[in-house]
Amino acid sequence: MSDDNDFAALLEEYDAGKQKRLQVGDRVSAKVIHVGKENVFFALGHAQEAHMPRAALGERNLAIGDSIDAMVISTRDGIELGLKLGRDRMNGEMLEQARAAGMPIEGTVTGVNKGGIEVTVGGARAFCPLGQIDINFSDDPQTLVGKTMQFLVREIREGGRNVVLSRRALMEAERRAKGDELRKSLAVGQRIKGTVSRITDFGVFVDLGGVDGMIPLASLSHTRIKDAHDVVKEGDAVEVDVMRIEEDPKRPGQQRIGLSMKSTQADPVDGFVARKPVGQTFNGKVVKLETFGAFVEIEPGVQGLAHVSELSHKRVRVPGDVVGVGDDVQVRVLSIDEAKRRIALTMKDAGATSEKVTSGQTIEVTVASAERGGVVVTMPSGAEGFLPAAETGTPPGTELARAFPPGSKVTVRVMDAGGKGRPRVSKRSHDEAEERGMVDAYNRSSGAPRSLGTLGDLLKKSGR
Repeated sequence: MSDDNDFAALLEEYDAGKQKRLQVGDRVSAKVIHVGKENVFFALGHAQEAHMPRAALGERNLAIGDSIDAMVISTRDGIELGLKLGRDRMNGEMLEQARAAGMPIEGTVTGVNKGGIEVTVGGARAFCPLGQIDINFSDDPQTLVGKTMQFLVREIREGGRNVVLSRRALMEAERRAKGDELRKSLAVGQRIKGTVSRITDFGVFVDLGGVDGMIPLASLSHTRIKDAHDVVKEGDAVEVDVMRIEEDPKRPGQQRIGLSMKSTQADPVDGFVARKPVGQTFNGKVVKLETFGAFVEIEPGVQGLAHVSELSHKRVRVPGDVVGVGDDVQVRVLSIDEAKRRIALTMKDAGATSEKVTSGQTIEVTVASAERGGVVVTMPSGAEGFLPAAETGTPPGTELARAFPPGSKVTVRVMDAGGKGRPRVSKRSHDEAEERGMVDAYNRSSGAPRSLGTLGDLLKKSGR
């Protein structure tokens, strides 16, 4: 009895399948039973088979046992399936079936009007509103005229004479499907290509293929960026590294993906460190001030620190007393820590490298100011030097500010060329050397024996 019932059920199922007549436009679920060179063959239930040209699958690869959702596009020579309805097989009934099934249809753009684009779908005229042409706003829909594209049917009015289409809805659906696949493989540390989709004040959004990630402004380049438009523009193809993937607290179930372009580029600091330019002078720009010093960009993407003690020969309370952000300054590289990639700079005597003074050299300096213990002078190079009170050649207790007014010129002898500090000079040493020279010149002219006396002693002897 059980066997009879099983046989009856199978017979009923066979008859039902045999009697079921599929119509063009019907949506079916099909299972692959054979993959040929030009066609893929499917089973529709137990009693029907169908085929689809491999070309209709596009880049999609199917294997035996795979299932797909498709649409009947012809019953003329067996059941032919397709993933979309072609323009040459479209009618009002099929448009309605395509709308109900969410099946893409092909249409050709024939014109542009105020609200969107006109599309011909088979023998029917359709309309796609401007906001439904693309995911992004279409600036110039006129460029689409003559192109054949896929759409989803949104509305059918007046028996098929008024059809409203959406390309955007189709693109969004395809993007979601790609995004779902991409999320399965996306991982921190992965390098991936994408397209710039939007630029904001705080960063750049990149479409990774159905998933958006964001590059913060600071991660665009090794150089300081104020405006992302200086680096990229919308539509640019870029290569990025995935830096983080986290849940978005503002959108439950959604992810925030942090990206970086900077990490894909060679770091200019590595190249600078490899050159080891210790002692070299650079023209730079102050980019940041801290209580302990000023950060100066000396080459694109290369920053060094001028410690507060290296900003001036004078005592500096805070860096802001000497420099400000954006100031152009001249600095010299003091040292480079290769392991920590730190560059130490100095602004003291940075300009002196082209006119470096040496100990014992006679030079003319300009008085800058008098301070406790001596006089601050400006060297010929523009660097700051110091004339100690004991080397001024003035009696103890002399008011230096009156004896050496700012702006006055003084000829001095270099005692210490500077090294790590500011150069030290001596007016007394210069004056004594000048006197000895005058004595020697007098002795040579008069035939007198060489004497170590002073010019005053000579004048006494001569009776003057």
